[in-house]
Amino acid sequence: MTRTRLLLVALAPMALGACGDKDTTGPLKVPELEYGVDQPWPTPPALPPIGPAGRIVITNNMDDTLSLLDLDTIGSADWGELARIPVGLNPVELEGPHHSVVSPDGASYYVGISNYVPGSGSGPHGTHGAGTSDGYCLKLDSATNRLIGSVRVDPNPGDVIVSKDGRTLYQTHFDLVKIAEVAKRGGTEREMDSRMAIIDAETMTRKAMVSVCPAPHAVRLSQDERRAFIACWSDEVAIVDLEQSTPSVTRVKVATNAGTAVSPQNEPYALTVSPTTGGVWVSSLASRSVQYLDPDTLTMDPARTVNLRNGSPMFGDFTADGRTLYMPYQGVEAIAIIDPAMAGQPGYFPPEIPLAPSGCLNVHQVELTPDERHALVVCEGDHVGPGTFHVVDLAERKVVKTVQVGIFPDSVALLRRRP
Repeated sequence: MTRTRLLLVALAPMALGACGDKDTTGPLKVPELEYGVDQPWPTPPALPPIGPAGRIVITNNMDDTLSLLDLDTIGSADWGELARIPVGLNPVELEGPHHSVVSPDGASYYVGISNYVPGSGSGPHGTHGAGTSDGYCLKLDSATNRLIGSVRVDPNPGDVIVSKDGRTLYQTHFDLVKIAEVAKRGGTEREMDSRMAIIDAETMTRKAMVSVCPAPHAVRLSQDERRAFIACWSDEVAIVDLEQSTPSVTRVKVATNAGTAVSPQNEPYALTVSPTTGGVWVSSLASRSVQYLDPDTLTMDPARTVNLRNGSPMFGDFTADGRTLYMPYQGVEAIAIIDPAMAGQPGYFPPEIPLAPSGCLNVHQVELTPDERHALVVCEGDHVGPGTFHVVDLAERKVVKTVQVGIFPDSVALLRRRP
């Protein structure tokens, strides 16, 4: 017998004894895994300081990048991307950055990692809402664009927003896989519910995970931030009471013909809250309409529905006085200029600003500049080649700048530093 075998024989009883000292009757507890690399990508290049007008941040889903553009130089003939920087936690696999939001002080910004990119390698990724691996919320420094924090959340992160004081993030999860899996085994619609993550923006830790509805996507806060309104694939708006220690959820069907999570008839996807009345305008893809939720009664008012006929409404933006809602809609590739006071009036159809002649395909979001002179518009493209970013002169109602960005861009945010 060799020395190695003798040693193994001698150590075996000790190993068995050590195992016997542990309690193995309960379930195995596995700690939650987190990425252990602080900087998965090389340090981004140094960029000029952010100017007074601000810096545009665009998430490019299908190539794991952010497009950065400076508004201060928009007058130059060759205006375009200042830089296109990588983002994510895994450099060897596409992760699908999906939506972003900027902290109120401009010191940082946050990006959702959805893990849903089709054909992205070995990971359990799929089409939008069809990923099976957990997502993340990333925190990046606005001056250096370096990762400074992250938190693991549920699969298929959808939208992400921040409170006015910058302390809390709200992130939804557009989990269509969960709906399909529960339906396949004959489960209930409540079992299809996904959660909204409530995140401490300073520590990047989860404060709460609130079950809200099947495949929640857009989330916006009420004017007093006591409620969160969420567009749900199940033909509902979920209303989350944030004042309670354990937030409660009320769900409201968006129409009398509302369907289910498995068979929605309206498909609420985005929503916009009026800055003056607090009214909630819901963008529904299948019904091709913008539906209205009264913020006082928390009921839908079908008399105020705006039908967009040939296109599906997406993420819009209000003017500060609440008198105009600029609503992009796909299919037509245009921005509808909605007067909320005219919504639902017989024969009313809002005027529009065409985007297709400027190369826009699958418009996704509109955000107004602070002076409300321009609309910043992101268009997804065909999800194979580059998408486009457009600047619209709102007075002239025309596109004045067009820039190619990354593949499948899906959000635009304006980064501004406080003096």
